[in-house]
Amino acid sequence: MSLSLSSQIRLTFLAGVSALALTSSAHADEAVVLVQLNEYNGPEAYFHLYLVNPEGKFDSTLWVSGPEKIWWPDSKRWYGYFNRARENVDAITGASTAAGARSVMRVEIDPELVDAGYTLRVETSVENANNVQADVEVELTNGNQRVKTPGTGYVRYIRYKL
Repeated sequence: MSLSLSSQIRLTFLAGVSALALTSSAHADEAVVLVQLNEYNGPEAYFHLYLVNPEGKFDSTLWVSGPEKIWWPDSKRWYGYFNRARENVDAITGASTAAGARSVMRVEIDPELVDAGYTLRVETSVENANNVQADVEVELTNGNQRVKTPGTGYVRYIRYKL
């Protein structure tokens, strides 16, 4: 039985996709990250939670607090990364966070990044106030789970569980 060229191409494509699915080891596990803000006078904070690689460079956005894109450029460091990476962050946006409030996010983190030199960073911005480019940073390790890491601006502390 002879297959047409289009059938041969289709079978080759399906076999390749199946092999790729079987050999792909990259997967993400759900992590829970809590960001507790300090009390301050002013509007709700926008914050961006993202991963920084071992070389200190942006890796990927995990969460965007504040869905109104008009304010994203106020977070200058993250926005610069975002513009270069052209990530689709629609599925990982949530409400901005009021002073003294906390945000609890469920994010996807590849387990291979844990204890591999990666860092969680939170950048915060508040309308008509200062932007804090590295409000809090914590190395992504099993040992740092559940540890309250203090921030330097609007963030009181960050805590995560893998």
